[in-house]
Amino acid sequence: MHGEAPKGIITDQDRIMQNAIQIVFSNTKHRWCLWYILKKLPEKFDYHIDKGLIFATIHTLVYDSQTADEFEGGWIAMIESHGLHDNTWLSGLYDNRGRWVPYFLKTTFWAEMSTTQRSESMNVFFYRYIHSKISLKQFVEQYERALRNKVEKEFQANFKSFSQMVSCRQPII
Repeated sequence: MHGEAPKGIITDQDRIMQNAIQIVFSNTKHRWCLWYILKKLPEKFDYHIDKGLIFATIHTLVYDSQTADEFEGGWIAMIESHGLHDNTWLSGLYDNRGRWVPYFLKTTFWAEMSTTQRSESMNVFFYRYIHSKISLKQFVEQYERALRNKVEKEFQANFKSFSQMVSCRQPII
């Protein structure tokens, strides 16, 4: 990076990573991966009778809040209506809402990144081809196969996009 610190970093909620980023990259914006947080909801609320309502409320608050007051008021109402005052995980999320809730991250340009989506999508892509028990030779063969398949799909998508006409006019009413 030519001696320059990154402008922003997205990680999970790992405390050690957070401390290291704060020390090493003190001027870098550090946000938490929204995908990881939302992925933890079933694990954190599997016991709760209203888990479906809690999930829906959190999703609505995260994606639809237009103001800080709207998010915070909705969050407090959710805590009260579902008796979640003693949930330390939720308390920690609320205390750090500026690291993961999209509304509070609007002051920094994130190029529409809210998650570690690039690395996650690559992991999903390669997991179709490799696993932990294959040999090095098999790994290389499968890796090449995966890349060939990816290139072939890109060629097919390009051909399809160049060979089809798309109507751009609206029907007359």
